Amino acid sequence: MKHLLSICAFAALAAGAQAQNAVELKQVSMGRWGIGSAQYSGIAPMGGNRYAVVSDKEPKDGFFIFRIDQHPATGEVTSVYLEAFKGNPSPHVNAAGISLRDCEGVAYVPSTNTVFISGEGDQQILEYSIDGVPTGRKLNVPAIFATGNIVHNYGFEALTYSDVTHRFWTTTESMLPIDGKAAGPLNPKSQNLLRLQAFSENLQPVAQYAYRMDLGRQDDFGETYVYGVPELLAMPDGRLLVLEREANITKGGLSSQCRCKLYEVNPNQGFQIDSSISLPQLDPNKFLVKKLLADWKTVVQPVRLNFANYEAMCLGRTLNDGRRTLLLLSDSQGGYRKGPFHLKDYIKVIILGN
Repeated sequence: MKHLLSICAFAALAAGAQAQNAVELKQVSMGRWGIGSAQYSGIAPMGGNRYAVVSDKEPKDGFFIFRIDQHPATGEVTSVYLEAFKGNPSPHVNAAGISLRDCEGVAYVPSTNTVFISGEGDQQILEYSIDGVPTGRKLNVPAIFATGNIVHNYGFEALTYSDVTHRFWTTTESMLPIDGKAAGPLNPKSQNLLRLQAFSENLQPVAQYAYRMDLGRQDDFGETYVYGVPELLAMPDGRLLVLEREANITKGGLSSQCRCKLYEVNPNQGFQIDSSISLPQLDPNKFLVKKLLADWKTVVQPVRLNFANYEAMCLGRTLNDGRRTLLLLSDSQGGYRKGPFHLKDYIKVIILGN
């Protein structure tokens, strides 16, 4: 029995080590650098310490330009500076004066010095000049992702681009109705099946892959429950990082929590699908194989208020030892307040292993 326990303990340690392929640094409020609250939903590197950032409830569709500095040895964020906002001079807005595009994801393309922004309001991925003016170009999104074919408010949150592979990637936040009922209070045993869509630099769709999310919460749902993929990150070697985010918000706020899991998949070793394939009928072995890199949870408690709904993620600087860092931004819903609780806009660093 003692020998068996030793074997089990070793196996548990090995499994834990396998999942610990990334180092998480403590999240930091961007208020430390005087950055105001917003609804940050996407971030993309523009070279050096400059980043394009989108917020989903702005008067104009467009992007902020941030300067973010990190310590070259530790990866810690040392400064955050808001340089400018570049917006559409002729935006389409709602009655409240907010852009109807609902900007969620952002990608910067160095070869054209332009920015692409995914909109959950129109399910389009449009190109903008470096001054925030729409160029008229856009990705040719397959019809299966059209506004009428998604779960409302669960469309294109994610967008990423790699200037090494020359590929754009996106996916819907939750499962398309054609593929089944999305996980949530009404369907607690459902497992979200997503389609990861790739585009070439000529803006055409080139590949699609099936992705299976983890099983979400089964009971004890709060007043608001959100479960989906808010962000993807295209790595230079062709791998993709997938952020799974599960937020459960109670009626009074207390005991609310947000759990994030970061997975790695490799489309180069995956099975390509197309829009005609039914995901529920697809061979389970043809979904992308997932590797867990990080798993963390933030909460609302009287002695611990660190709740952070992470929606934005991109590559940060490379450290002196060669490791790559990730930068993540949370969406505080404009510094949402409920009773004594006040949400903050956090920035978080994750260091990937070699």
